[in-house]
Amino acid sequence: MEIASRIMLILGLLLNSSISLAGWTYLYSEPGDGNAIIDVSMANERVGCAVGVHKPGGSASNSEPLILCTSDGGGSWRNVKLGSGLFIPSSVFLLDESTGYVGAMKISGFQTNTKIYRTVDGISWSELALPADAKGLVNDLFFADSEHGWAATEDGLLRTNDGGENWTWSALPELGEDRFIEGVFFADTQKGWAVGGQAYQEGDEWTDPVEACCGFILGTIDGGATWSFVENDLPGELHRIAFSGQLGLAVGGGADTGLLMRTEDGGTSWNTVSIPAGQYGAADYLTDVAWDGADKAWATGNIGDGNPMVLTSSDSAATWTIDESYQDAFDGLSGFEAFVKYSMLTALSFPGEGMGMISGKNALLVGYLGEGFCPDMDGDGHQDEACGGDDCDDQNQYISPSAEELCNGLDENCDGIPDETFDLNTDHANCGECGFGCQPAQVCWDGHCTMDCPDGLIRCDQDCADTTSSVDHCGGCDNHCSFDHAGASCVDGTCIMGECDDGWMDLDGEEGNGCEYFCVPSEPATETCNGLDDDCNGLVDDGLACENQADGGTDGGTDGEMSQGDGGVDTESDVEPQSSGCGCSTGGTFGGSTFLVLLFMMFLLARKNQNG
Repeated sequence: MEIASRIMLILGLLLNSSISLAGWTYLYSEPGDGNAIIDVSMANERVGCAVGVHKPGGSASNSEPLILCTSDGGGSWRNVKLGSGLFIPSSVFLLDESTGYVGAMKISGFQTNTKIYRTVDGISWSELALPADAKGLVNDLFFADSEHGWAATEDGLLRTNDGGENWTWSALPELGEDRFIEGVFFADTQKGWAVGGQAYQEGDEWTDPVEACCGFILGTIDGGATWSFVENDLPGELHRIAFSGQLGLAVGGGADTGLLMRTEDGGTSWNTVSIPAGQYGAADYLTDVAWDGADKAWATGNIGDGNPMVLTSSDSAATWTIDESYQDAFDGLSGFEAFVKYSMLTALSFPGEGMGMISGKNALLVGYLGEGFCPDMDGDGHQDEACGGDDCDDQNQYISPSAEELCNGLDENCDGIPDETFDLNTDHANCGECGFGCQPAQVCWDGHCTMDCPDGLIRCDQDCADTTSSVDHCGGCDNHCSFDHAGASCVDGTCIMGECDDGWMDLDGEEGNGCEYFCVPSEPATETCNGLDDDCNGLVDDGLACENQADGGTDGGTDGEMSQGDGGVDTESDVEPQSSGCGCSTGGTFGGSTFLVLLFMMFLLARKNQNG
């Protein structure tokens, strides 16, 4: 198809309605002709971007680029500006919360220049340098990691190995004049697939419409440097492709029939899957597909421009159903907004299990949260307490079980007690109340700043200490009681060692080195002839008689490495166990290595005497 025809196809798409999702929530729309989200990408349940065009001044105004991004799961959106003039952003891919790419076409004069923009901070975007002959739309973007990415354009497939700093063309088989790559997906940095075909061309008073046809699937195993046909001349065009392990899906359509293909052998062979029919029949075109977890998949489709469908499968995409709950997202809407539920669906994104977003005409965006999904909306690594997580405030990244407790009246660490680590009676920086600090010459006692300590206590810098019992000032200021791998207390001004930490033992009875021996007893804690200290008494194989075998003894059963679970001594222990007893370990008798050393020493001594 000529570039001009492709442009008209995209612009024609933009002159229609809206889009949807299931477990679904209506997020955003701009009802009106010429408004459409063409592509959407989510990094996680919080961060996402959507691209398309709109007419902010109404249907009589000029089309303008529309780039929306959210950091709160679609609760609010900010408009991103990347360029001016006749500028059509057509694809977006977010690698993570901070790294993302937008593909676009800028029309200047009679030129249709391909553009790709990148952000590395999630806020500011910069244009990347592309080959001078890159023209037309960017149909799809995909990045396997921060370095390796691919862009499907009207002129072929671009690839980068340095995050987008440099792009080169892939070597493609001959596709034909009217066939283009529409979608691309990579399982890793080397193995990938691309799909396409001949897109539908709308007729006019002089020409008849041309049905979508001649779809293909390409494969590569060298990072996209070279490609070959996996499937060719399919009965329709393929628009998007996605994989989950060995399972793969490719979608599109043609001749008034949607096309859904599936592979379960990593893309080697493909089969056509039946598309379910709704009230008005089956979708005549599927616009996008994605996996939600290991075996659940989603797809978007339409009958014409006004009968959107969300399809789903939970049996590794072998059979599909229409998700009727998608329409629930629009309950409560009125006026023009109520009609966005009939909008044509264009794209979807599922960054993880049980969460996703769908886009469409009328600049529609709808979000999905699956049953049992528990979000981490503030990105602090803890899920919302309301759905079974342990984050007591999932809107604040500074509040979670792993957060540091501050003296401010709040419960930062979600233990139900605010400021529990602060003693307002004696804390010099928070005396009597949080944030009220005493002067350097003062101490805090009984919640008040004072110059002197009460009778019986000694002034130690800014502390009032009982040196007979204070662990930090035991027997004198700044004499801190501490024992390796053990607790500590102060009794009558003397530091006393407490119980050993789990796994540590005090075998020598000396407090100076604390609990010096690390050992976890075996189950049961019975000594066996294995070269280990099973009962953790500091002796290996103690109390066992030697059991000679043909090789001279019983194999200790280890290669020299001991683990805690084996009842052995950790390599970071302060002491090593002593060999004793059965003689089947290397200690106690001359082993082979010791004998060889003695022979070598005798040989050297004989040589010395001979030369002497």
